[in-house]
Amino acid sequence: MRRSVTIVFFVFGVLSVKAQQPFFSQFYNASYTVNPAFTGTAYGYVRAGLNYKSYFNDFEQFQTTAGHVDLSLLENDRNPDYAGVGMAIIHDQSGKAITNTKAMLSFAYHNAYGRSRNEFIAFGMQAGIDNTNVDFTGLTTQNQWVNGIGFDPGLANGENIESDNSTVVDFSAGFMWYKFLNNGASFNAGVSVYHLGRPGREFLGQKNPIERRLSVHGSARLPLTEVVNFAPSLFYFFQGDEHTINPGGAIEFSLREESYFSLGVWARNLDVFIGAIQVEYANFILGASYDLLLSSISDETRNGGFELSMSYLIKRTYKKRARIKSLRRPGL
Repeated sequence: MRRSVTIVFFVFGVLSVKAQQPFFSQFYNASYTVNPAFTGTAYGYVRAGLNYKSYFNDFEQFQTTAGHVDLSLLENDRNPDYAGVGMAIIHDQSGKAITNTKAMLSFAYHNAYGRSRNEFIAFGMQAGIDNTNVDFTGLTTQNQWVNGIGFDPGLANGENIESDNSTVVDFSAGFMWYKFLNNGASFNAGVSVYHLGRPGREFLGQKNPIERRLSVHGSARLPLTEVVNFAPSLFYFFQGDEHTINPGGAIEFSLREESYFSLGVWARNLDVFIGAIQVEYANFILGASYDLLLSSISDETRNGGFELSMSYLIKRTYKKRARIKSLRRPGL
């Protein structure tokens, strides 16, 4: 009985962490986790991408894999306003015991204003299904530790509960402002709320609500020379009792028109250092980053997280004479 109670507390402890919106260090390449208002901002393109993050310590490995696609709609000659639709599927794996899969649809409307019509206000919404499965056979207990031998994964954990799962409907929304200048500079800032309805996952007869997550973000691209840009960014959010701030930036080197190589550095809550590189060539974007933990549970668990992102822009054919700039990469 004591083991069962311990397992229940362990599961709900992990679920409390994983109930947060998946967080990618390359948040600028994972806009669906930042603000639904980014949907469709690659004006005139279909934008498709993949994100993968592997985070591990001495106890468990956590992996997040995601695929996403979005596109702009309603482009026309007379009105620079446009809309966007998108879809994202996100899969989290926490060790061998807990998996979470989200399938989300998003919609955004972008309203241009001002005399030059190079400034926009956007509103976005996201809705979908969130499924979590707990496999108790994947948990370890004291039954699998043998005196004189150590841990033996081949032994049964002694628990008679095999699995449980929960599926909930989730909603999110956000606002964003962005602007383009004639010298090539661009700016954006926004606010979003995820898990608006605080859906409750239920396991073993107990409900575990997902706390709302409020996010604030902003970024810019500032030309320093004809071939060098500075791209600062900031992502801050809080959910429940956890506050996370992620400031940093990148230096971009122009290879040719709309093609760049960049080196970036970010910090997360002053205990994680993130180094990143990215190449954008024509319509293909590839990014890689590594999280270096500056503090940890112990000196022996100073492992970090590796992350990859890929995206491709497919140009669409539409009747449009006026050229409107776009946020080809959501965060920059």
